[in-house]
Parts: sequence; C-alpha cells; structure tokens
Amino acid sequence: MPSVQDFRDGLADESLRAAILAGLAAVPFVVFFSWGAVIDDVVVLGGSISFWALALAAVYVGYRYSDHEISSRRAGFWTGLAGSLGTVLVHVANTITTIQSLSPRWAVITIVATPFVAAVGVGITALLTMLIAQFVGWVTTRLDRDRRVRDGSTVVDEHLSESRWWLPVAAYAILAPVVFGSLFWELWATSGDVWLLVSLVGFVALVGLSIVALVGLFVDATAPRDEDVAWFPNALLYAGIPLGAYALAHLVASLWRLENPPGYGMYAFLAALWLTSAVYLTHRHRYVGTLSHHSV
Repeated sequence: MPSVQDFRDGLADESLRAAILAGLAAVPFVVFFSWGAVIDDVVVLGGSISFWALALAAVYVGYRYSDHEISSRRAGFWTGLAGSLGTVLVHVANTITTIQSLSPRWAVITIVATPFVAAVGVGITALLTMLIAQFVGWVTTRLDRDRRVRDGSTVVDEHLSESRWWLPVAAYAILAPVVFGSLFWELWATSGDVWLLVSLVGFVALVGLSIVALVGLFVDATAPRDEDVAWFPNALLYAGIPLGAYALAHLVASLWRLENPPGYGMYAFLAALWLTSAVYLTHRHRYVGTLSHHSV
C-alpha cells in the first residue's frame, strides 16, 4: 500500500496534485455510502464498497489530463491510490464488526488476513480508476476537434487512409434484423427447442458484436478529416444515442416496476445502435465511399 511519504511526494509534484486531491475528495463519499454495509446486522468479511464517487473522480481526472503532459492513465492510478484510503477505512471498520461474532480462532485469522485483503482492495481500486481515467482521456482526445481536423500538410500513415472500422458496424447493421427476426419468429411460431436455442445463441453473439460495432462507429466517426470535407460526423451523437436509449429504457422500466430493467435497456440499445449504424453507413457511403481516404 502507498505510504504517507508517497502522497507527500505526489502532492509536491504539481502535475499530479489535482489527481491526488480528486481521489482524496472522494474518500468521505466512499465511506459514507459504504457505511450501511458496515453497521448492517448481516456483515461480510471485507465489506461492500460504494465505488461511484471514485468513478466520478476518475472521469474528472481522465478529462482533465487528456491534453496534459501527464497521461490520464498515470493520473488515474494516483487518483485510485488516494481514494483507496476510503476502501481501507471501510474494510477495517467492517473487520472490527465481523470479528465480534467470530470464534477466537477465526478472529485471529481475520486480523492476520486484514492487511493482505486491504492491499488487494487498494490494488483493485487503483486499477479500476486508472482504466476509467484512461478510457475517458482516450474518448476526450478522440472528440477534440483540433485533432480531428487536418490540413494538406499533415502526413497521415497509409493504414489511416483505408479504414476497416466500418466493417463491424456494417456487420451489425446486416445481422441485427436477421437475428431479431429469427428470434421473434421462433417465439411466435414455436418451431422447436433446437431452433430457439440457435436463435438465443445468435442473440448473445449479437450483443457481443454490438460492443465492437459501437467502438468501431466511434473510432471511425472521430477519425482525422480534411478541414473542407463535405461530411464531418457528430461522433458524440452517433455513439451517444444507443447509450442514451439504454439509460432511458432502463429508467422507464424501473419506474414502471417491470421485471429485468437491464433487459429492456439492452433491447433499446440494440435497436438504437442498428438505427444509428444504418444512418452512419448511409452517410459514409454517400460522402466518403466504402474505403475512406478521409477517415480511420
């Protein structure tokens, strides 16, 4: 686990100060929203940690350090180290509560294991915040219009001139109606368990393809383009509509007390992604062609 001197050295480095302070600012919220699990009648060794405050801190750090000399990845790691103080406090409090109901033997084992379990918690916290900050930094960099606009003097690698990121988007746009049509037909016609199983497997594969297609859509839409290009796609809109559809459907299903709100959200996400993929591919073919010389 990091020592006090490590944090002092980090705070002395102005480039990391904001990242560390963001992590420390999340500590009270982590402790407060995790405290219910500590004082609950049924306790679990290690405790239950509320991570949302650290996730928000990681998002902030990833955005702030996206154009900084210090990488978002490194800054997010330090945010996690600082914020892990909250996870350690919750773990220690939960351990104290737990050992009161244990036998002497298990109480000793729990006390001995506490530093190791806490160290694992610190590592997981730092890893998660680092990944979130790195992802947000990458997204922010891709959305930066100054990076997306290039002039004629910019040298672009050959592999950027013939993009293949549109291929998973096209595959999803073609396969989604087939999979949904097959699934609905099997549910309506009840042809047999075998074909229903095949349709369900196809649906699971479609969910995996949708993630790849969403990434491909975002990467292709945020590729560098000439300043006077006829079509400059709104990448945030194309990628945001499916995610927004998921959130809206999940919220409505929760408010109506329907079973499995995430399922409704996933259906809305898949449908919205198909719609945005079809629109994007239509515009891309019209203004760019199949193999883009203006995008990656």
